[in-house]
Amino acid sequence: MTQDITTSIRIEYLEISERSNPRFSRTFLTILSTLMFGMLIGSIFLATSYEKGDGLSGYEREAIAVVEMQNEVTGGWNEVVDMFNSSTVTSVDDHVVLYTLSQQTARVLISDSQAVINRWQAIDAPVEHTVSHELGLEALQATQDGLILFDEFFQNAIDTLVADQIRSEEATAKLTFARHLWEQAAEAAANEG
Repeated sequence: MTQDITTSIRIEYLEISERSNPRFSRTFLTILSTLMFGMLIGSIFLATSYEKGDGLSGYEREAIAVVEMQNEVTGGWNEVVDMFNSSTVTSVDDHVVLYTLSQQTARVLISDSQAVINRWQAIDAPVEHTVSHELGLEALQATQDGLILFDEFFQNAIDTLVADQIRSEEATAKLTFARHLWEQAAEAAANEG
């Protein structure tokens, strides 16, 4: 009896995944890859906007070092997206493996992002950089929040064997918000001089 239930669940899952999963994963992860690329570009712009003709201050050097750390987190997420895009899910086992590997990487990135946040908070920002510094912190926290939401999305997909579009949209929205915060931080930094 237990075996029949398991077989029934697998058959239902395979029917669902054959209908929706390939398109869902490509669209979903293409959007995420674009968002994270935008965040990377925003981070680079933020870092380079601090550069002055006569050299960098201690604050600017510290901020650039932290942005480089964040770029590593962004690069790690882009690798998850690339792996997701190149994977084909044709069985329950494939689904579990893909989402488990994605979740493991997301958890490492969440931990890494906390180190980035801690280092950013440890920087003593001069008054003239308060606005960009605070926006940068908000962007770092929103990125981590988005990664946490993806961790929950992956766990739910492992538990239910269904990729919940609503959960992924919530996580995507958080990363989109983080990207907008990076853009605002870069603009503020450029105006601060």
